[in-house]
Amino acid sequence: MVAATHRAPGRPRSVEADRAIVEAIVDLLVDCGYRELTVEAVATRAGVAKTTIYRRWPSKADMVVEAVTACKKYCPVADCSTDAVVCTLVSMLSAFSSSRVARILTGLAVEMVHNEELARAVREGLLGPSREAVVSVLRRGVETGEIRPEADLQLVSDLLVGPLFFRMLFNGGPIDPDLAAETVELVLQGASARREPEGPGQGPG
Repeated sequence: MVAATHRAPGRPRSVEADRAIVEAIVDLLVDCGYRELTVEAVATRAGVAKTTIYRRWPSKADMVVEAVTACKKYCPVADCSTDAVVCTLVSMLSAFSSSRVARILTGLAVEMVHNEELARAVREGLLGPSREAVVSVLRRGVETGEIRPEADLQLVSDLLVGPLFFRMLFNGGPIDPDLAAETVELVLQGASARREPEGPGQGPG
């Protein structure tokens, strides 16, 4: 512990310590929530010195955002051997809908109302990059002709993740990969470039 606290400047960060800290943060967020999370509790559970954590992150909010981002990477990813755009989107939404991530995000959403520092860190460090990643996949769908080129991809992205957050915060229904798959299917039907032509009498007016 003492040796870890007095590392020479420029020495590479310990991968093992990083992983232990991330797991400790995630466990504590699930167990007690953001408000009760402390650097001391994280250090104790991870088996590192508090200074090890202070050297890594400038604030508690930044620490939590990086931990949740890392947590998503451990979620299962579907086999995207076919229909890559749809499959990739389902995998991304499934990562958000995993039980631990969903529980953490629910708690963070409540805290964000009262904590501007946390709100900014989550929007810029977690939600912003995640949204851009979804939009990037949707752009591929436009390039392959699966999505209409005039579709508002930012709006499509919001429609994809909206049902997950609604269930997290209000509905209380199941949040799982099945919900992710059905959401992707329904939303992409609306944005699809392969829409059936309207028959006689089906148009407006």
